[in-house]
Amino acid sequence: MQYRTGTATVVQGSPVVSGIGTAWLDNVKSGDSFVMAGVGRVYDVASVDGNEQITLTAPYQGADRTGEYAIQRDFTTDGIPEMSQGDIETAAIFTRAMRKIQALLGRAGAVAGTGAGVYADTAAGLAATSDQEFFWVPGAEAMTLYQNDSGAAVDSGQYPTSTTLQAAVDHMNAMEGRLLNVIASLHPELAESTLYLDFTTEAFVVQES
Repeated sequence: MQYRTGTATVVQGSPVVSGIGTAWLDNVKSGDSFVMAGVGRVYDVASVDGNEQITLTAPYQGADRTGEYAIQRDFTTDGIPEMSQGDIETAAIFTRAMRKIQALLGRAGAVAGTGAGVYADTAAGLAATSDQEFFWVPGAEAMTLYQNDSGAAVDSGQYPTSTTLQAAVDHMNAMEGRLLNVIASLHPELAESTLYLDFTTEAFVVQES
């Protein structure tokens, strides 16, 4: 559940958020998300400075404002926000969740799209490739993509293994069900319709029965 006790004050151009009647030290941590009610833009918490002060990772961009706020505290292991019935600013949080899911899918696509071979180590990869070609070297939890640069192996990034990707896919499937349940609870008028998620447009789609 979101933490929403008290009120918050934000100032345009400042990352510092002030609270009144808040108990942020015991209820908020670095990495949680912050959103002002009615604004629709989500920020990340960089530090909790006291019960009535937190600092965001980026300066607040909207107009000066005091009022209701929410701090999102529940996330999957992949950092995807989990929403609960009664949460506010669910559209903004839902959009952030969709974008994180898209990033996971993008990483999966990057792994599949290189066409590079897999070798036991960098020496074997260099021996089997020509200058500027790519090759993979597997690790325990990730595969490293290397480029043969004039006989030197240049690290071009790490990507999850098939086991890690499958775990992410399973996680996303479970998340889809939870997100749709929250949407349905927030919009009872859609009870006779079919809902599904569209990862491309970062939206949920209503299909009339």
